[in-house]
Amino acid sequence: MAKNEGNFWVDEENEELVLEDESGEERFYIDEEFNYEGTTYLILIPAEEGVEEEEALLLKLVKQDGSEMLSLIEDDEEFEEVKNYYLQR
Repeated sequence: MAKNEGNFWVDEENEELVLEDESGEERFYIDEEFNYEGTTYLILIPAEEGVEEEEALLLKLVKQDGSEMLSLIEDDEEFEEVKNYYLQR
């Protein structure tokens, strides 16, 4: 598994997205899912108590070896473009 990438699934009972990587599991609420230039991005809010919305994550959905994974946007230019697109909608 590549750095900053993880498998995920949706816990429908709790309405949470569960992201799993080499350090374990983290749970998030999907605040929004949108497409930008042919790529799907998700805004995730941590599901743990006491976390403010400002701590949201912007991740992109990538396909690798026939499965979907969520990945951090490591390219600063791509991150700024996607963030600006999201904020201006």
